[in-house]
Amino acid sequence: NRLCMSDPFFISCVIQSEYEDKDLSTQTGVVNTVNYEITDPASELSMTWGEYIEQTTAKINDKYGKKILLYLSKHADRDWKPQKIKDTLGLDLDENEIREKMEIMVKADVLTKGKSDIRYQGLQDGTLNLILRQRFEEEISEYLPDLKKEFNEQLEKLEKERDSLRGRLHNLIGKFAEFQLMTELRTKKHFVLSQYFDGVKDKTRLNIIDTRLRYKFQRPDGKEMEIDVLAESQCKRVVLAEVKKTKDKSGLPLIRNFYEKVLVFAKVHPRKKVLPVFLSVGGFTKGALQFAKEKKIGTAESIVFDFKD
Repeated sequence: NRLCMSDPFFISCVIQSEYEDKDLSTQTGVVNTVNYEITDPASELSMTWGEYIEQTTAKINDKYGKKILLYLSKHADRDWKPQKIKDTLGLDLDENEIREKMEIMVKADVLTKGKSDIRYQGLQDGTLNLILRQRFEEEISEYLPDLKKEFNEQLEKLEKERDSLRGRLHNLIGKFAEFQLMTELRTKKHFVLSQYFDGVKDKTRLNIIDTRLRYKFQRPDGKEMEIDVLAESQCKRVVLAEVKKTKDKSGLPLIRNFYEKVLVFAKVHPRKKVLPVFLSVGGFTKGALQFAKEKKIGTAESIVFDFKD
């Protein structure tokens, strides 16, 4: 989508491309197919745009006209006066000649008028810019653009952005799961914890009066510890919950680390009865489940939230 400038016609051309090595299942295959549609004169995209561009350049068939068109297409985020174009591109033309050329391009629909009659702007169409670069850039600047290299650089940048977004998304998903669990425990009245978690032996009906997210406390040696969800019942029982919302199974190290936090919390609050539970959407390893059973830690792989209550 990004390589094709979100242009439906461009995307359609790539998907239906007659490029003999077309393979849209790999990055290299996509780049090669996109490049073919832009650079090969026989491609549907090139032929469609080529006819359109040739009708225009026939009227301004000189290096200056092409240079103006290419530059304004590259910098379509602003409009330009003829004098500014003359100075920027170093054109050996007077303002009237430049304006005449740009008026022709406006009539041909490859430029538009800017904020006033003496301002001109390139079309905000990335596809046109790519076609123009392929056709004219070497003629104008003696530089043949390496579009494949540019496409791969774009994709590498997109992959980094995607990985960053995935990391942020996983973090948000985890936080939302914690919030859901906290809200469910807070809004339910006189419920048994075994309704949500397996292995909970305490059948006391809980009436939650206080809930906390990311509750922090310290070990005797000063190390900070954190509980994902803390929910205290009116009967002085405290639910301590660890929440893992990843595809991977929670293993023995994770549940042991949680159990350590439970023991420290119990020592800090000796008058409270602790009910430890562990929610792992990805499931548990066999060793983790065995440890949880031995230490009376409730486990669950999903929570059915009652949004009506």
